[in-house]
Amino acid sequence: MLGGFIGVDFSGGKVRTVTVRRGLKGTETRKASSTGGLGESNTSAFFKDEISLGTRAVTGICSSPLLLRVLKFPFTDSKKLRGVFRFELENSTGFTLGEDVLSDYHEVRKPEGAEIIVPAFEKEAFEDYLGSLRESGVDPDQVTFTPVAFSSLGELIEGPRPLLLIDADQDHLNFSFFDESGLSRVRNCDDALERMKKSLAADDLDLEQINSDEEKRKGFLESCRFITEEIRNTIRYFEGETGEEVKNLVLTGGICEVDGVTKELTEQLGREVKRIFIEQLGHNDSPFFARAYALALYGGSSGKGGRLNLRRDGYRPRGMAGGLLKEFRVPVALCAALLLVFVFGRVTEVVSARSKMSSIRSEMEMDLRREFPQAAGTQDPVAFYRGKLEVINRKLDILKQVRGAHSPLEVLTAVSAAIPRDVSFSVDEIRIEDGGKAKIWGRSDSYEEIASIEKAFSESGSFTQVKMGQVGKAISSGLKFEISMVVR
Repeated sequence: MLGGFIGVDFSGGKVRTVTVRRGLKGTETRKASSTGGLGESNTSAFFKDEISLGTRAVTGICSSPLLLRVLKFPFTDSKKLRGVFRFELENSTGFTLGEDVLSDYHEVRKPEGAEIIVPAFEKEAFEDYLGSLRESGVDPDQVTFTPVAFSSLGELIEGPRPLLLIDADQDHLNFSFFDESGLSRVRNCDDALERMKKSLAADDLDLEQINSDEEKRKGFLESCRFITEEIRNTIRYFEGETGEEVKNLVLTGGICEVDGVTKELTEQLGREVKRIFIEQLGHNDSPFFARAYALALYGGSSGKGGRLNLRRDGYRPRGMAGGLLKEFRVPVALCAALLLVFVFGRVTEVVSARSKMSSIRSEMEMDLRREFPQAAGTQDPVAFYRGKLEVINRKLDILKQVRGAHSPLEVLTAVSAAIPRDVSFSVDEIRIEDGGKAKIWGRSDSYEEIASIEKAFSESGSFTQVKMGQVGKAISSGLKFEISMVVR
């Protein structure tokens, strides 16, 4: 099949792929699987058969990122978001992220602006991952964070919203939270699986072998309490973040190979857990191919902007583009020639029109001077009135700002009311800016106290856009901090 996107899922000890191609009649889907894992000898041959000419490979990272944040912005311009998200990510952490940290974002449109999900990874670990992929015979065009890629399945997953998608296999445990507008939060917790391995005294979790051994299966189901604990923690965290109650729990991934796992999780949680079902994949294959299918669809929708791709900028793919260029060398050359002729024709028309306008303007000035010898010259009325209109608009903007502004007394009163009484800290400076903006510089003895100050301002209801700035050691003792906010 020429062209399209192939989602490549390496997790769970197997290689699974789903290829999609969008056309006039819809999306064509083809499934394939391999028993070989990443780096095994048969994997490279498998990809030669699966990745056809022009097909763009998309894969994901399932493991825990270095850090994960959700940042909020009052605008939705993708170019502006790309320009400031790294700076805001550093502000949210209080630390400077160097060149050894790789990050990108997934955009979530909201009525009041945009939220972006930003995972960050160590560049060295990412380069090692890319190297292992190339050794296996695939050089993906796009590498994303797997829980984010599930956003492409939002309309395909059945059930009421908010919905929590639980993606688990022998190595990874990820969560994707969907509300009415789509994906809005993600979380990774591989530590729960490490605790399961420790309780079972096993170095790894071979889910197929566990399912075939009744004693091992019972032990595994009992140890699912560690997964249940993380599901509860995640539900509480997401409900607290969004203010909405989770109504639907859906399970996917290699863990579904173990018979009775959904029933066990349902009993331990006290609420129903269902296996994922995607109509295009079928009942049996949905849990195991959902990840690869999500990656393929996510790559296919990446042209919309705001899609996370850790291969952006300095990590361009190589290998597939050369073969594609050789195959279409003549058509590309013809298209380029036609485009050049078209552009040249348009440029010629513009130059000719400007020349005619200049000639007409000169004739008008000569006629004017002939009829009115005392006239000093002519004035462009459009430019004149445009300048006048700009002056009036500036005055109107100033009046609007004055009418909607907060007085310094209102800002100080709101700050004073929100300051926690049980925390020991000192304020060095309070700066009040236009639009009800305020910044506070102060000192405290511990990070916990600083966090409680930020939390108090956020929960006071008097401020929006509460952000922690730089946090560092003071010259004398303790810690110095910076908090910015906007009065409602």
